[in-house]
Amino acid sequence: MSLPPVTFELKEHYLLVTGHGVRNSLKEMVDTANMIIKKAQETNSTKMLVDYRQLDIQVRITDAFNIVKTYERSLPELRNIVVAGVFEKHHLDFASYWQEVSATRGFTIKVFEDFKEAEKWLVEQA
Repeated sequence: MSLPPVTFELKEHYLLVTGHGVRNSLKEMVDTANMIIKKAQETNSTKMLVDYRQLDIQVRITDAFNIVKTYERSLPELRNIVVAGVFEKHHLDFASYWQEVSATRGFTIKVFEDFKEAEKWLVEQA
């Protein structure tokens, strides 16, 4: 039995989102983002800790831009959610570009390598 693309756990201060498996298309990335937003809305979460350390990202770095364009078009409510993302070192180039494009477009997303650091930053956000 394989895990779903993401699993969720509602914590005291945030929604923990854990990514599983492989993402090798923009469509998979967007479908997952839709699942995450839906869960955030269901749980009235304004903060999310996205743990993508177990996720294998096989999309081009330029798709980070396309993902954020999709947020603008289809998921504007993401602008009301603060996101801390935790990534493995080998995915940091993709993650950093995702963070940069998101910030330019008005989303609050910060990328980390360390889970505790990400959690601390997230909980401190207003």
